[in-house]
Amino acid sequence: MNISAIQPRLFFKKALATNNLNACYSSSCSSTPVKINQQPNTDTVSFKRTPECIGSPFVHDPRELELHCACCNRKMLKNSTVQNFMNKEVYYPTYVALDRIKDEQNFRLHEQSPAMQKVYSFIKNEANNYKSLNLEQLVLKERVINYKKTASTEQIQALNELRARCQEVAHDISHIVEKLDELQPDFQPTEETVFQDLKRYAKIYPTETIKEIINKPEIKTEYLTKLQQKQNSKLSKIEYLIEELSPEYAIKAEKALSDSYQIFNNENTNILHKRQRVIELFNSVLESIPPEMATDKRIAYQIMKRLEDLPDSKNDTNAFMIKYAPRSANSITEVLVKRLRNTKEHVKPHHREGDSGESNKKNYIYLCGKCNHERMTQKYDEFIKKHPQMPENTQKQIDEICDYINKGILEGYDTWPNDIKEPLGDESEGLIVIDSSKLNLSEAKANRAEKMAAYIEEQKKKAEQDTLATGPYRRHGKKK
Repeated sequence: MNISAIQPRLFFKKALATNNLNACYSSSCSSTPVKINQQPNTDTVSFKRTPECIGSPFVHDPRELELHCACCNRKMLKNSTVQNFMNKEVYYPTYVALDRIKDEQNFRLHEQSPAMQKVYSFIKNEANNYKSLNLEQLVLKERVINYKKTASTEQIQALNELRARCQEVAHDISHIVEKLDELQPDFQPTEETVFQDLKRYAKIYPTETIKEIINKPEIKTEYLTKLQQKQNSKLSKIEYLIEELSPEYAIKAEKALSDSYQIFNNENTNILHKRQRVIELFNSVLESIPPEMATDKRIAYQIMKRLEDLPDSKNDTNAFMIKYAPRSANSITEVLVKRLRNTKEHVKPHHREGDSGESNKKNYIYLCGKCNHERMTQKYDEFIKKHPQMPENTQKQIDEICDYINKGILEGYDTWPNDIKEPLGDESEGLIVIDSSKLNLSEAKANRAEKMAAYIEEQKKKAEQDTLATGPYRRHGKKK
C-alpha cells in the first residue's frame, strides 16, 4: 500500500477539523451566535456544535456536581466518583480476580461444567486484552455482549456465577479504609460509627477482609448482643400499651409480642428482615380494630409508632453489622459509599399508586442515597416530621445549583430553580417555600460564552498539535 498517498489525506482531514474549530470560535464570540443544535427558548444561550467540535465544557447533570443533600445537608459524592471508586479501588481487575478465586474459593476449573470451562476460557482471554477492567466493566465490551447473544442458557448461568465469584474477591480492610478515607466521606452518624469501627479493626487485623473480621465469633456476638438488648428494650416499652387494649385485641397483641421476642432472640442471625416481620405481625393484629373503637385505635397507633423506633441498619451500627455480615466485603463497602451518592429524587414519587410523578428534571431534587431510600413514597409533610431541617436544606441546595448556573458550569437547568417551586410546595403542603432570587441568567450567559471560547481555543490547539504529530512535515522529519 502506498503510505505517501494516504498521509496527505490525513493531513487534509486534520486541517479541515482545525478550520471547523475556527468557525466554532468565531460563532461563539459573535454578537449573534449560530445555533446548530436548537435549544429550548428557556435556555439562556446556545452555542454552535459541529461533528468535529466534540465535547462540552459544561456539566449537564447535577449528579455530577458537588452538592449537599436537600434533606440531611451532607456533602454527596458524585455518581462518577462512586463508580470510579468501586471499579478502581474495590473490585479487582478480571485477570487478577480469575486467579484469586482458585485459592480463595477453591475453584478448580477441571471440576467445573463444560459450559463454565468455555466461559472461563473466553473471559480470561478477554481479560488479558483489558487488564485494567473488572468483570462488571468487561461484560459491557462489544465482544462479550456479542458472545452472550449466542451463548447457551448454561453458559449465561456460568457467566453469572463467575461474576458473583469475582465480586467476592476483596482487598484487605486496611486498603479499603485507606481509600475510603481519601474520599473524605461526610457520613451520617450510623455510617460514621461503622467507618470508625472499621478503622479500629484495620489496626488490629490489617491483612483480613471486612467480612472475615465482622464474622469473627467474638465480634459478631458483641454486635448481636447489643442489638438484641435494644430490640428487647423497645418491645418492653409497648407491653403496658398492650394491657390497655380491649381483651379481644390484647390477647392477639400479646401473642404478637411473644412471637417478636422469639424472632429477635432465637432465630438464626442470617435470617433477614426481622424488624419488618415484627412490624407486620402487629400491623396484622391492630389494623383489624374497627374505627368505632376509638380508644383501641389510639393505642394501636401508639404501639405502631413505638415499633418504628426498633433499630435497623440505617439508624443503628449493630443492626448494620449483623445485617451485612453475610454479604461480601465488597458489598459492605458499596453500601457505605452508595449511601453518600448524589441521586435524583422524584419530588412527586414516580411509583406512588394513583398519584405518580414524571421522570424529568422538573420533578427532581437531589438527595443522598440514604435519604432517597428512606423517603420512598411519603409525602414531604410527613417526611419533614422526621427531618425538620429539610426545608432549610432544600433551599441551600437550590442556592448551590443557582451558583453553578451563574458561573456557567451547569447547562440546561436555567429554568429548574423556578420549575421546582410548585412541585416542592405541593408535595410538602406548603412547608417548603423556595426563593430563586440568586439565579442570574445574564451572568450565566456571559460566563458560558467565556468558557466556550476557552474550550474551543483549547480544542484548536490540540488539533494543531495532532496535525504536527501526524502530518507530512513529521513524516519527512522536517519542522514547520
